[in-house]
Amino acid sequence: MNLNTRSLGLAILLLLFFLGAAVSLQWWLQRETRQLQTLAVDEQRALLVRLIAAGARPPAQWDGAYQRELGAMLGGTVELYRTDTPPRPAGHGSALTFTQAVAGTADWQVRVTFAGPALLRVQVLHQRFLAVIVLLALLLALVPLLAVLLDSRRALSLDGATRTPWAAVRAHATGMEHFAKISNERTAALAEEHGARVRAEEDLQVNRTLLDHSVGERIRLGRDLHDNICQTLYAVCLTLESVQKKSALGPELAQRVDQCMGELRRINREVRAYLQDLEPGRVNGQSFTGALAGMIESFAAGDGIRIEQRLDEEAVALIAPPHVAEIMNILREAVSNSLRHGHARHITVRAGRGEQSIALAVQDDGVGFAPGRPRGDSGHGLVNMQARAAALGGTLRVESTPGKGTRVLLNLPVISPP
Repeated sequence: MNLNTRSLGLAILLLLFFLGAAVSLQWWLQRETRQLQTLAVDEQRALLVRLIAAGARPPAQWDGAYQRELGAMLGGTVELYRTDTPPRPAGHGSALTFTQAVAGTADWQVRVTFAGPALLRVQVLHQRFLAVIVLLALLLALVPLLAVLLDSRRALSLDGATRTPWAAVRAHATGMEHFAKISNERTAALAEEHGARVRAEEDLQVNRTLLDHSVGERIRLGRDLHDNICQTLYAVCLTLESVQKKSALGPELAQRVDQCMGELRRINREVRAYLQDLEPGRVNGQSFTGALAGMIESFAAGDGIRIEQRLDEEAVALIAPPHVAEIMNILREAVSNSLRHGHARHITVRAGRGEQSIALAVQDDGVGFAPGRPRGDSGHGLVNMQARAAALGGTLRVESTPGKGTRVLLNLPVISPP
């Protein structure tokens, strides 16, 4: 085998080795990209299912605002359509798309389009950068081969009987081997750096999910504190006031009762300082009528206080059992505000039915207040009431005039057919 043949064979082997390593790395990156896309779609699909279950809204009531709100939560767009009338095909590009059937229905599906994770775009740039490196490496690998061939021809032309050309070939072959080794080490280091970047992105996503869950739990705890503990403390204060007015207590006992009432008010103020606003509390399996009767009984403990209920049985029958807890928390807050801030003596709780909605109202004969001027509440009560009404798909409106009382009106959509 002559000098040129050996040099050419060695160069071809090195080039094939480098190309094989580059192709293997490129295949690995493409596989990781597909796995990341699948993982992103699965995460968005699971989040969509949880949001649909939490909203408990049938597809017929998915208006544009609700779909945009779901899209904002998912970081993309949400489109509801019937299975027999599919929408236009989604555009391609870096965006990811999937469809999901709405739980409990067979005729509706949801298509979600969202931007792929930032890491996927980084991988695309990395693949392009790798392709440029491969081309440059090929060019650099050809340079030593050409140098070897030129030096070999020059040495043969000067002295064909000497061993100088063979020494030059060996030197260049050694240099090419060293270059191939360095290129392989840099490729491995680049792959390791990419893997570390992928793991860091996954850890960041996990930490973000845990943080969102922690914030959600904190907000839920704040709402439950306001709607359960604070109202219970206030009901106990009303009971003690009634006992103090109706009973002839001795000075020492009266002082102890005053101390207890003062301590309860202090605790109530401290609890309200930590309030947050989120999801509803619980009414343990009670019907709406039973829960309302229990709530009225807990409040109607003061002198001259009368709480009346006027309920349309047909409207009450349309209230879904899972919604009883939220509705009771709204009514409890309204009655509590009437007693605390409005100093009402007569409160009426009404329930009626419209064509497409259920109306619940709390009317009092208290002092009322001017619109836009709160009655001294810390602000959590009204915000919680509006948040609960929105979670039920309804609306909450407060009407009041100074000296003429206050009315809280809650409108809810009809969920079940009559």
